[in-house]
Amino acid sequence: SWYSTETARIWIYNATWFEAIMVFFVINFVGNIARYNLLKKEKWAILILHLSWILIILGAFVTRYISFEGMMPIREGNTENVFYSDKTYLTVYVDGEINNEPKRKILEDDILVTTEAIKSNLPWNSDFNGQPFTISYAGFIEGAKEGLVEDPNGKEYLKIVEAGDGQRHEHYLENGEVSSIHNVLFSLNKMTEGAINIIESDGNYQIKSPFEGQFMRMADQLVIPEPIIKGAYGVISIPENEKTENDLDALIVDISSNGETVRKKLLGAKGVANFSGEFKVGGLDFNISYGSKVYTLPFGIKLNDFIAEKHPGTENSYASFMSKVTIEDERPFDYDIYMNHILDHKGYRFFQASFNQDEKGTILSVNHDFWGTWITYIGYFLLYAGL
Repeated sequence: SWYSTETARIWIYNATWFEAIMVFFVINFVGNIARYNLLKKEKWAILILHLSWILIILGAFVTRYISFEGMMPIREGNTENVFYSDKTYLTVYVDGEINNEPKRKILEDDILVTTEAIKSNLPWNSDFNGQPFTISYAGFIEGAKEGLVEDPNGKEYLKIVEAGDGQRHEHYLENGEVSSIHNVLFSLNKMTEGAINIIESDGNYQIKSPFEGQFMRMADQLVIPEPIIKGAYGVISIPENEKTENDLDALIVDISSNGETVRKKLLGAKGVANFSGEFKVGGLDFNISYGSKVYTLPFGIKLNDFIAEKHPGTENSYASFMSKVTIEDERPFDYDIYMNHILDHKGYRFFQASFNQDEKGTILSVNHDFWGTWITYIGYFLLYAGL
């Protein structure tokens, strides 16, 4: 109630001391079997109870350290075969040449971080072809986005706000450049045929558009809230009154090598896997990502139709929702995924987790935990039998 679920995981449930307690539980259960001689026939019920607890904890161990799970978004009519891990990872590519041949070193590890705490193996100290480098934690921004940071020595930008899909989107036009916004070209002080040209002169603005009429469906609301400002485009914090549950976060890391240090703000979150783009530090090329790991399924899932039923007389209260899918494998088959109706296929389990606001896409929860699930289920069975 004070912090977030992720903070509770860092401080308690994923902490080493908490895992050590689980290990001591198993040691005590095994010790009690010997101490109280539970292998006798007349004590079989107590023995089964002890074995059930051991199996439940072992199943949890397999689930945490061997299995993996994630989320799989699919739009109607599309086929997907990838899903995004429930854990967030820091991934680093280091590129260079060894004996005149291009080589890449890959570093990757899961990281759990909030504004209050962090659980990771940072700092990383490694090397590429004998040249050492360090990657260390420098901070975290909960709720972040790309935006403009004012800088008197920066380039000139014009902020445009539009709401083509009913949601607020901010865009920045660089002076003298052409940008694409929802597949429509916009230019600032650079006349371009076929683009919406915005011309600024002495604080006055003019628009020359190739489109007829007074508005376009792409941007029913198009606002220029402030004049041109100087700055640098980067990662900024989202104001508290504008934050939503779908916002990205920003992991801040320092990369040091050969006496040079570069700070990077990495936008990412669960369900996102974007790289920063290549940059140099001490003569080495780096490319870094913060977010989910991408897993590939050995088959595809096509979303034929997503059906959401609302309670009568309501707009946002859903009675049920279901995904009608086709499993594209050696033997394709159709299946309906909805609450308590799970799809099991080739060791993967698919649950109906969420959906897109326009009701044209689904979000499935994917779980790959065959052994952990069955070890735990056997433990539950023995628990009830023993009771």
